[in-house]
Amino acid sequence: MNSGLFDGVGMDITSDGGKFTVGALEMSNVDLSTEFTQMITTQRGFQANSRIITTSDTMLEELVNLKR
Repeated sequence: MNSGLFDGVGMDITSDGGKFTVGALEMSNVDLSTEFTQMITTQRGFQANSRIITTSDTMLEELVNLKR
């Protein structure tokens, strides 16, 4: 744990120079532009792979039809 062990019961946090900020939100450590870029890249890869499967299925179906 980055913040250390603390259950908040019976301890004076101000003795070590610590403090609580009530009602505040922490800043996110996620870069949204990077995450969206990776999501779009993954989605495009998935679409390309599904098209490859569809094309392979169509080619195999055409091959079976040629045999008949």
